[in-house]
Parts: sequence; structure tokens; C-alpha cells
Amino acid sequence: MEKGGGSVEQKKNPSERLEEFLGWVAECEKEYNTAAETVRREDIRLQDLLHELEFSQDYKERNHTAGKLKESRKNRRVSKDIVKRNELIVKFFDEQSSRGMLKRMRQLVDRQKSEEKYLDGKRIYKPRVGDGS
Repeated sequence: MEKGGGSVEQKKNPSERLEEFLGWVAECEKEYNTAAETVRREDIRLQDLLHELEFSQDYKERNHTAGKLKESRKNRRVSKDIVKRNELIVKFFDEQSSRGMLKRMRQLVDRQKSEEKYLDGKRIYKPRVGDGS
């Protein structure tokens, strides 16, 4: 504790940092999958909107459809950028050797937490030799 009531930020345990990293990898994959699905959905929607535009009866209908088309393309572009931003990371961790490494890292977190619990807990020394008198 610092004087004046402020506190010094505790240094994170290694297990916390490992968990943050594993969480980040999972977050990248989730964002990638969600965005990729949005891109696919907007690609299909494009055909619907083009047909709607083609069969519009008047200028007002075409303008309304053009507005929906513009919004669809904007959503697709945003999602495609998310896909591209996360693609290399997701593909790297999708490789067989990387999946194995992630599995070992999850196991390491458990072992590390156990070690930290011991180190942060109350420790007592138990003599190994009796009183020599």
C-alpha cells in the first residue's frame, strides 16, 4: 500500500496472464466465426435485394431497396474487415500443432494455479529429522 490511501497494482500471476492469452485466442475465433457468418448472410441477401430492385414498380420502391442495399454492403464490409483482421490468427491456431500447444497451455494453467495457491497460502515447515538429543 502507498501512503495516502492509494494502492500499488498487484503484479498478475503467470496463470492469469496465460488465461488472458487463451481468452484472447478464443475471442479472436468467436469474432472471426460471427463475422464470417455475417458476410455469408449478406452475400445471400445481395441476391434478394438485386431481385427486389429488378422487380421494383416505381422510383420510390427502387430508392427504398437501394437504401437497404447500401446498408447491406456496409454491414458486409465491416464484417469482412473483422474476418481479415482475425483470419491469420485463427488459421494459425487451427493448425494441428497449434491446437496441441493450446491444449497443453490449458493444462499448464491448471498446474500453475495449483503452484500459485501453494505459494500464496500459509506455509509451514515440518522438520524431517527428529530432535537429535
